[in-house]
Amino acid sequence: MTTFFPDEILENILSRLPVKCLLRLRFVSKAWFSLISSPYFVKLHLKRSVQNKSNLSLYITNDRVLSRWNFYSLDDHDHVLRPEEIVRHPLSYRKYTIQNWGSCDGLICLSNTFFFDDFVCLWNPSTNKSIKLPYTSTTLTRNDDRSYGFYYDITNDDYRVVRTTLFVGKIFDYEIKVYSLRSNSWHRLEKFHQGPNFNSKVAIACGALHWTLGEADEEKIWIVAFDLVTEKYRVISQPEYSGPPYLISLYNFEGCLSLSCHYYSNVVAVVDVWLLNEYGEKNEYWSKLVSLPLTEPTDLTWECSNFSAKPVAYSKSGKKVLLEIDCKKLVWYNLEQKSVEDIMLQDLEPYIQIHFYSESLVSLSAEAVTNAKKNSRRKKKMKYRKHR
Repeated sequence: MTTFFPDEILENILSRLPVKCLLRLRFVSKAWFSLISSPYFVKLHLKRSVQNKSNLSLYITNDRVLSRWNFYSLDDHDHVLRPEEIVRHPLSYRKYTIQNWGSCDGLICLSNTFFFDDFVCLWNPSTNKSIKLPYTSTTLTRNDDRSYGFYYDITNDDYRVVRTTLFVGKIFDYEIKVYSLRSNSWHRLEKFHQGPNFNSKVAIACGALHWTLGEADEEKIWIVAFDLVTEKYRVISQPEYSGPPYLISLYNFEGCLSLSCHYYSNVVAVVDVWLLNEYGEKNEYWSKLVSLPLTEPTDLTWECSNFSAKPVAYSKSGKKVLLEIDCKKLVWYNLEQKSVEDIMLQDLEPYIQIHFYSESLVSLSAEAVTNAKKNSRRKKKMKYRKHR
């Protein structure tokens, strides 16, 4: 088939299309198949999707069920979110509860754990390709809790999974291991004298693992950052809280480290959400994104709840933030009016986890990850020679 467009124009057109459409267009011709399957085009399509905020979805996990919700069906004036489909995922045939540990560049990290048996996989729902991570043992004689994190290592152009294992007995102990898609292997990191604990969930943002130390209600708390590339630790300064913090939670919000702080007293209960700006720079600082007043603390619901507000995504206009409240419901927070709008989730019981997802053509082949950077450099050299 003859192409009547220059390569650059064709790339520009195709890189704006949804993944499902591109998967069909691969078979138009050998040239199109080669272009759409190339690591360079995969990177270009992903970059454009992120810039234009296109091909966005929400994945909600409820026990063993994974539902996909079209994010664009939830606009600034719609307060009803309808499920698009129930997804068949790689762990559908497994027993026990699945856990979704987040998405990165169109890849999702899922696990299915029963006692000491970990089944962890990376999965691209758009291409329906997945890989099972190799088994890795632990140096701990007993592990009471395991959690995972998933991120893209921009320094090494690699996708990585971080496993944190905790043991609480007479002596507290922990272990952190990192899986590399490029090498398809695990690596155990050196320990820090004050590791994560059961009272703090770890969060990966800006290439670092974060957790809190101490007890917030005792006003003795620190935020620790562990760089996953340099394997160095540092203590991050905290925001200027509006009062004594009762509960602090850390999250990754669109690539930034966010902090949810629950203030709780006999007078008022408030949750503030902060973002850490200029991460790792000299002028690193916290800015308040959300201030969410709660019902009166005399309500037994609030007295018994470790209330948290997790930022999920900005609205299409950027004027609102989608918040996950206490793993029970979703609300819009209007940044201009500083008001809350409830969202009704149809056909869904109280869920376990919700994650923002952007469709992509990213491959789960370690070879593809290795060659992506080489192809990108080769393409730049060819363009440079062409313009000389």
